Amino acid sequence: MGKKMSGKILSMTMTVLLLTGCAGSPSSMPQTGEASGDWPKITIKIGHVFAQTHPVQQGLEKYAQLVSEQTDGMITIESYPSSVLGGDVEMVQQVLDGTLDAVISGGISPWSGFAPVAEVEEIPFLFPDEQSAYKAYDGPFGDALKEAVFAANGAYCINYWENGLRHFTNNTRPIVEPQDMQGIKFRSGLSTLRLAMFESTGSSAVPIAFPELFTALQQGTVDGQENPLSNIESSKFYEVQKYLSISGHIYNVCPLVFNQDIWDSYPQNVQDVLTRCAEEAKTYQRQVSKEMNDAALDKMKECGMEVNNVNRDAFVEIMKPVWEIYTSEHGEDILNLALDSMK
Repeated sequence: MGKKMSGKILSMTMTVLLLTGCAGSPSSMPQTGEASGDWPKITIKIGHVFAQTHPVQQGLEKYAQLVSEQTDGMITIESYPSSVLGGDVEMVQQVLDGTLDAVISGGISPWSGFAPVAEVEEIPFLFPDEQSAYKAYDGPFGDALKEAVFAANGAYCINYWENGLRHFTNNTRPIVEPQDMQGIKFRSGLSTLRLAMFESTGSSAVPIAFPELFTALQQGTVDGQENPLSNIESSKFYEVQKYLSISGHIYNVCPLVFNQDIWDSYPQNVQDVLTRCAEEAKTYQRQVSKEMNDAALDKMKECGMEVNNVNRDAFVEIMKPVWEIYTSEHGEDILNLALDSMK
């Protein structure tokens, strides 16, 4: 190579370095700010117990898309569905320990071991429908739980997504009145209030791991179970259950919760975009949940399940002593916030 040619190459190289300011050196790396090109590079890991087809996972995929679009791809949301990181309580502990950034648990009740007041979610027949629950959780009731359950334990709850209203299925008889539940053996969670709900109707609850439930229903180990419609349909319980009674006896939310220290480590513009996108993703997820529940109900009817509505007023009346179990231990303040939201 001649001297003239190598001189030209050296001159061009120096020019490029001067124009780029030695791109890639620490002094020229983007700083955190509001401009679209100034986002820090962050990967956020969020775990949950639901299947990949569940509305929670679909909501998380929407959340990841929105956050990526609004941060020029610099902030990545990674979701871990199907309990690959553990069950609800295990992931809650991981978040509190700071080994997992965030969790969307299948209700507030998995937090009750850290904050017993969270059992308010287990009060039977509290919310008559999804819209009433939305108003409560998106208002002062939800704000109070953010402080009493999450902030009190070193966690930050952005908002509440949906798991849904739970309904009864069984192989014994349609459930219309509370006395129709007498003698039926249900699989269910074993929280104090859930057990009291079954006891008040003369039925019983048996603890069975969810993956084993289909076989337990098929073999008659238990007569029935209770879950949101999308869970009943996706688990194909309609193949081993005859009656579906629309009760809506418990409404479960799915709180989006971060470790507080990790949340505080994010710059303000990152917190803002995560919050803004979480609100949009929540609305989207709730709509997906409604569509899936509607489709699930239609499918179960087509597959031969007998569907009926319960006498809600009769159930509310018989559940008053169950409500008193909660208020005797935790007072009435938080419960009244939920009731006030429905006035």
